[in-house]
Amino acid sequence: MRYTSSSSVRVTILICLSEGLQNMSELKKKTGISSSTLSHNLSELEKRKITTKKEEKYALTSLGTIITTNLIENIKTNAAISKFQKLWIKHDLSCIPPELIKNIGDLHNSILIESESEEIFKPHETYQKIISGAEYIKGVSPIFRFDYIDIYKKLVIEHGINVELILTQDIVDQTMEGIDSENLEYLRNFMSQDKVKFWVIPDVKIAFTVTNKYLSLGLFHENGNYDNTRDLISDDHGAVTWGNQLFEYYRDQAQKLEL
Repeated sequence: MRYTSSSSVRVTILICLSEGLQNMSELKKKTGISSSTLSHNLSELEKRKITTKKEEKYALTSLGTIITTNLIENIKTNAAISKFQKLWIKHDLSCIPPELIKNIGDLHNSILIESESEEIFKPHETYQKIISGAEYIKGVSPIFRFDYIDIYKKLVIEHGINVELILTQDIVDQTMEGIDSENLEYLRNFMSQDKVKFWVIPDVKIAFTVTNKYLSLGLFHENGNYDNTRDLISDDHGAVTWGNQLFEYYRDQAQKLEL
């Protein structure tokens, strides 16, 4: 592993070969590395049983596939750590289970939105973009925006999407204390629809929304306050998959909310 990762040329070759069989001209075109340098490094990799040559094409061996897969994961992890340090440093990461911390590299192809907004989901326009055209909406939040019910209801009725929201018990209690009978009936009507599910969990120190297209993720400071100035946004398939796994982690702990 150290032999392959210590050379950017070897890493580049292996990543290229992870896409499938490549001949010399294809490798040269895709990597921008000279033929002589490619030949030398491929020869060394073949001696170590990391690559093999089949006729005029090069490929990864089984060992090479294991090494390259881990190389790629390390690269993604390092990228996610370095790109989003502001989101990780002095924030509560205990809300992310170990298996997803291990796969934090899945978030490498994201952007960090920073703002002075006091909104937990940041600018309304950003959240609208995330849920527009969605086939489903899944969210975990320590707050409840009642004004989003109209948005969700329209998407459910007009587009038939599924909506699942996990709220904390404190937010449910606060909502019930401050809601009038008309709005309570409106909320019950919305929750009674087959495509709508509300869940409740004792406590959660993370806020995120995931759809089939986007992930929006926010964290709490170590002091317990939500960081409403930073939001990680991604439309990358790996990040969306990661977000769905995080939602399933919390849904497994939650109870169905009944009003």
